[in-house]
Amino acid sequence: MSLPKKVLISEVAPRDGWQNHPVPIPTETKIKYIKKMVDCGARKMEITSFVNPKYVPQMGDAREVFRGVRSYLEERGVTAFALTLNQKGVENAREAGFTHVEFVLSASEEHNLRNSRRTIQESLDAFKELAANAEGLHIILAMPCVFGSPFGDEVPVDRVKWLIDEAQSVGVAEFGIADTAGISTPENTRRLVKAIREYTDLNKVSLHMHDTYGMGLANCYVAMEEGIAMMDSSLAGMGGCPFVPGAKGNIATEDLVYMLDKMGIETGYDLNKLNQTAAEMAAEIQATVVSAQGAACKHE
Repeated sequence: MSLPKKVLISEVAPRDGWQNHPVPIPTETKIKYIKKMVDCGARKMEITSFVNPKYVPQMGDAREVFRGVRSYLEERGVTAFALTLNQKGVENAREAGFTHVEFVLSASEEHNLRNSRRTIQESLDAFKELAANAEGLHIILAMPCVFGSPFGDEVPVDRVKWLIDEAQSVGVAEFGIADTAGISTPENTRRLVKAIREYTDLNKVSLHMHDTYGMGLANCYVAMEEGIAMMDSSLAGMGGCPFVPGAKGNIATEDLVYMLDKMGIETGYDLNKLNQTAAEMAAEIQATVVSAQGAACKHE
């Protein structure tokens, strides 16, 4: 298949990038850098999560952060969404003003138990009930571990198909397929995307790859070849999953934009602004820029 002319990148640093950062990030700092990410070109962003702050304290200011950026995002046509794990989280997100809500349901039984303390079937039942009562909300079903589990349990393609079929039956608007531990290879990614293409419209599927073993951009490339044109990435390559031992590194937004720019694929991002903002943010919140772009810029 031909490559897309344009790719919509979802910036996930404000949630996935910051959620497990060991140094508390002040609310006003989060607000400042979310606005800077928009100025870099972000038009879709995962702003925060409505989860138990006991387990993810960095997200305890979800309402305050969104209150501080909402008008800025709306004025610039940015789609903002929040991650949730249950009905309570969805209602909290709705009350805070979100119209786009992401619900997490892992394709790995073991990961789902660790992440949400439920079996896949229990999470699916809860999700279907939630979706049936989600009038006015754009529901995104995020599916971690569809490319494989870091815990050794099998993740058959038929299970992924079943989850998508069940979600489509209750009117889900969008799916996110994730390589949560960064263990997929281009061959594996191509095989799964081809399979998914047989039973759903790839125009409503986004790709969330991690770069744990350096395969992130290669996986993005083959997914584009198979028809995916929505992808997640994180400024400075920040983030991972706190519930997956050893997992690290979302794909860096600046690396993804560099690759797409060089391929003539439109993203709407300004690469120079991205690199500058990544460096500024990392310095302020005591983080490390792990992108290839960041390393290259140090020697220019």
